[in-house]
Amino acid sequence: MSNINTSNIINWYQQRHPEWLLTNKNDPIANETQKAINDYKTLILMPIEQHFGLTTITYGFTSFELYKKVQKLSPQHTAPTLDQHTSHEMNSRGNLICKRGGLACDFIVEGFEKNMGIIAKYIVQHLPFDRIYFYGNNNPLHVSIGPDNNQFIQYMLSSPKTGLRYPGKRYNKDNYLTAEFKDEI
Repeated sequence: MSNINTSNIINWYQQRHPEWLLTNKNDPIANETQKAINDYKTLILMPIEQHFGLTTITYGFTSFELYKKVQKLSPQHTAPTLDQHTSHEMNSRGNLICKRGGLACDFIVEGFEKNMGIIAKYIVQHLPFDRIYFYGNNNPLHVSIGPDNNQFIQYMLSSPKTGLRYPGKRYNKDNYLTAEFKDEI
């Protein structure tokens, strides 16, 4: 049974923060955002579910209203001007929150919760993507699509002392496929 529908990309925050009530229910405003959500479902989530199994969005689309709430109440590990979760949405001044366009989601795949590296390598080999942030085998995978489809992979490390994430090695499509990773530093 598939878990894929656009409401999972939009309503992801209800599982993570059920106490957060939004006036706009995190609905996208920009037409380009709705297209990006549909494209993400078709280009990334459907092939992964067909090949591996159910996906769970742990961090999906972020409207301007949700963006403001996240930045106020839970800003750790976010980079809204870079991470593409806001897609084509604009701030109160009419400027794009993230100029990269496209869309990003963080997700896990049922049965691969401890081995998300397999999912990352599958995406690199078979699917169109802009960026992947790999947080380790035991963590959700951040995957974006976008107009540039840079096929950029960033390995993110966590400090054992603080838990804060910082960029490790950068990869491209070719050198990533032969890389070996460790979760701890």
